[in-house]
Amino acid sequence: MNDLSDFLPFVILPLMAWGVIRMLKKKNEFTPLKKLTLGIGLVAFFITEMVRSFWRPYVYKHDIFDYYFSDTIGNSFGTITAIFMLLSLVGKGKLNDWKLIVLIIFGLIIYEFLGYPSRFDINDVVATLIFGICSLMAYLYMVKVYR
Repeated sequence: MNDLSDFLPFVILPLMAWGVIRMLKKKNEFTPLKKLTLGIGLVAFFITEMVRSFWRPYVYKHDIFDYYFSDTIGNSFGTITAIFMLLSLVGKGKLNDWKLIVLIIFGLIIYEFLGYPSRFDINDVVATLIFGICSLMAYLYMVKVYR
């Protein structure tokens, strides 16, 4: 049986969406690109929390090997969440936003290294790099499409 704290992110999710949408509308920046980046960020957050709260305990309890998916979810879909939520909040919708994305990726990797040796996991670093680079490429494509 899961703890009630497992459900807290799902209560926060709509509040987070409402707050960001409200802020973007106030600043008159609720563009189609911002809607898309916000949507991607929220979906990635939802997937991250679903896996972290429900799938990971199930995998550990039944000793299932899921190719490190449940172990690296915070660094894979969590990276997507961080990138696209921050782009929704402070991105300019320009190709120059790649600098912000690279900064986020390096920040997440440095955070992982700060946990060395107790929490450090090379799989998390690899997941951050892979999903960060994929997010960068996806965003640059979206900026070209929405120009």
